[in-house]
Amino acid sequence: MKIWLHSMAHRFTAAVLAVLLIMSLAVPGLTAAGEEIPVSDNGEGRLIRVAFPEIPGISEVDRYGRHTGLLMDYLNEIAKYTNWEYEYIPVDSDQLVDEFLEGRFDLMGGTYYSPEFEQFFAYPDYSMGNSVAILQCRSGDNRFKSYDLRSLNGMTIGAYGMAAEKIRRLEEFLSINGLNCTIKQYSSEEFTASNEMYDYLENGDVDLLLGNSAENDSRYRVVATFDAQPYYLVTVPGSTEILDSLNMALGNIMESEPDFARQHMASRSLNVQLQNPRLEEQELAYIRNKQTLRVAAFECYPFYMAPADGPAEGLLVDLCQRLSDYTGLDFQLIPAASYEEAIRMVQGGTADVLGFYPDSDEDAYASGLVTTRAYIRLNSGIFKNKSANFPDSGLVAAALKGRHVPADVECREVRYYTTVPEALKAVDRGVADFFYGIMAPANQELQRHRYANVTQVSLWDMSAEIKFALDRPADIRLLTTLNKAIQNLSSEDMDSMLSRSLVSRAYAMTTVDMIYANPMAFVAVVGVILILVMAMVLLTARARMRSAIMQAELEKAEARSTAKSDFLSKMSHEIRTPMNAIVGMTELVSMESGLSPETRDKLEKIRSSSRYLLSLINDILDMSRIESGNLSINEEPFSLREILEEVESIISGQAQQKGLVLECVREIDCDWLTGDPIRLRQVLLNLLGNSVKFTPPGGLLQLSVQACGLEGQDAVYDFSVRDTGVGISPEDQERIFRPFEQLGGNELRSLGTGLGLPISRNLVQSMGGELVLESDTGKGAVFSFRLRFKPAGEAPAHKNREILSATGSLKGMRILVTEDNDLNAEIAQELLELQGAATERAKDGSEALELFQRNPPGRYQMILMDIRMPVMDGLAATRAIRALKRPDAAVIPIVAMTANSFKEDEEAAMSAGMNGFIPKPVNVQQLFEVLEELLATS
Repeated sequence: MKIWLHSMAHRFTAAVLAVLLIMSLAVPGLTAAGEEIPVSDNGEGRLIRVAFPEIPGISEVDRYGRHTGLLMDYLNEIAKYTNWEYEYIPVDSDQLVDEFLEGRFDLMGGTYYSPEFEQFFAYPDYSMGNSVAILQCRSGDNRFKSYDLRSLNGMTIGAYGMAAEKIRRLEEFLSINGLNCTIKQYSSEEFTASNEMYDYLENGDVDLLLGNSAENDSRYRVVATFDAQPYYLVTVPGSTEILDSLNMALGNIMESEPDFARQHMASRSLNVQLQNPRLEEQELAYIRNKQTLRVAAFECYPFYMAPADGPAEGLLVDLCQRLSDYTGLDFQLIPAASYEEAIRMVQGGTADVLGFYPDSDEDAYASGLVTTRAYIRLNSGIFKNKSANFPDSGLVAAALKGRHVPADVECREVRYYTTVPEALKAVDRGVADFFYGIMAPANQELQRHRYANVTQVSLWDMSAEIKFALDRPADIRLLTTLNKAIQNLSSEDMDSMLSRSLVSRAYAMTTVDMIYANPMAFVAVVGVILILVMAMVLLTARARMRSAIMQAELEKAEARSTAKSDFLSKMSHEIRTPMNAIVGMTELVSMESGLSPETRDKLEKIRSSSRYLLSLINDILDMSRIESGNLSINEEPFSLREILEEVESIISGQAQQKGLVLECVREIDCDWLTGDPIRLRQVLLNLLGNSVKFTPPGGLLQLSVQACGLEGQDAVYDFSVRDTGVGISPEDQERIFRPFEQLGGNELRSLGTGLGLPISRNLVQSMGGELVLESDTGKGAVFSFRLRFKPAGEAPAHKNREILSATGSLKGMRILVTEDNDLNAEIAQELLELQGAATERAKDGSEALELFQRNPPGRYQMILMDIRMPVMDGLAATRAIRALKRPDAAVIPIVAMTANSFKEDEEAAMSAGMNGFIPKPVNVQQLFEVLEELLATS
């Protein structure tokens, strides 16, 4: 600290002391003269010129150009009573007192009182508080203990001889504490020549120095503090009006806010703290032997965040670095999967310290732990379900496993969860009534994800002291080392680290988030899109199909088949891609809790329309396969009885809705057969659906299945569908089996596309039968056919697959989703993450190959691969992955998830090395069945 000496004694001594004081404000306390406090008349504001030297924490200008500091706190409070306005005049500390004495300022802050100074300064009746005097020793001097003043006995204290009042107060301090010390006073010349007496301390001439709080040099250690002189806001002698107003304002402040000075000193971080204790030899020996300290930490904002694409960050990371700087220990953060696991790591010896423990010392003792002193205090909070009243009796609380819910948080039961998101989801679903925990991670989770039924309850005086925790019994050397290291941290350091860690991370709303926020708007938009898509499909299919048929008559059969197949393949891909988005988004929204019945009804209508549109697409594709000769019939075991029961279940609802009677006549000898159950069911549904359309209310439908015995090794069955509908004239009976041909009026024509009967006839023929029609106008119709099946023998074991649960059936799995369409990729990732899987996305085959090569073996458990993509398609990417020379390249399951749905597309995928094939739009049941089967066998 710089001292300015002047030749003229009293005036410049007063100036020097004033400068010294304004730079050494410390723990204050208002003192009064005891007279009655006047009341302001709050007249018109007066402009007061204030000396404003730049002194950190006292009077300074921040980066926004605002005047701030402890002096400003006082002046702003005084202005409430005086109605003063201020002009802050910058001044260099060297010139401060001289310019005040020249009359440039009306007020100057922080001046000591002395009777001989009254000729230069007009003092108010009330002081601003007291400065703090300190006793300093050399940093390496271990003789002195700040907690044991007896260590000061017999020592020599150096003091500046002209600081008479401070020396008097030192003598009082020594007397009160029963200390016998020698006070050695130095003259102004000695003070200046000895680097402000520090040279005397360094060479051992004195053991301690008497100084001010501003002299808190890191090279020296503070071992004791005590109140020194009071200080005042002063004005120019003769300024009676200013002095009276100052007395009035300070008196009112003292009367109404007795702790004003101390509170504002603390807020400006100007309170003096004893310097940190030194590490003893036994602690240093422990550090030399230990070297590395293992700290258990689980990912929890703002303490510890470990992003996949960067280094770990958070309060604990910064704190451990600071503690390492002090102790010399290497703090090694060991990630844990949960808070409970982090505790077990400490208890089991795989970690030395638990990185953050927010519960009480009593709770720690009950858990077999010992805690250090707190290094930070954070607010705890209650996050309740909107339908629950809090506080209330009989509530169910949610908390992290390993935590303790305090007794003053009333609840009937506590249910424990591994992570904060799991606990908040339980509250959102109503499984628990409220979640108790640290507010910062809970608020971060609420910001990142939508919990429609969760709201925060503000509870005052609910805060948690965050500490380190050690296994009990603790190594005392480690415990004291950590406590001293934490004590070494200033409140400014901790506030700075916490502020950096509490930065709110940006989170962009996804399409799904926007849908959750606006479900009605989504339903309306999807409805419009669905209508447009349906219209486009119908118009496009009709126009292009007719054009293709006309063109086919002029070309060779092979060219016609190739052109049609190529066209339908592309059309299928282009239609199924947006269809996948519609179906997928509908499924995701349906999984959202809290939807109104009206919204769910509209979602069901979207599903129904999507199924109809998909069936229309499938009919078109089937017709193409039939005409191109690419239709294949599978041979697999099936139950005829189950097929008939399923068909009856589907048609009975349609018949009942139209007022028709459905009869089913079954005579089955051999139930389990070998054939194509999907195609048989398709034929029966087409025929019965056709009868429902053309039979008026009150009519009769009949499905008959008759066993005709065995012919050789084959079981023979007759199938017939009979109705009492409008009938078909003989001249039209052949025409209805042509593609897109329909009979009846416009109303009946609008009920379908005219593909059902042509497809059914061709399917029956492909299965070895012939579809026969018997009908006449007004007499109904009978469709019949005979099929042969190989008996399957005993019934094969059922695979009663259920869709995976929504609570983490894929937990621990990391799946690479390769999809060029952003929306389809988002849907796939959302569905997988609902099952607990971690996902990563590649936008094309080249990027998928790069990610797979770049990451170590075993990072991915499966790859979902689109086929049509830019840069590199899915088939090429699969071949490239299989060709890699690494252990997982040949065995990792790769599943095609594509809008290319033809049989040849599936064969091409399998030939390229894929393990499964899922056509779009994705059937969620089928998706999870395939994943479950592949993951179980991989």
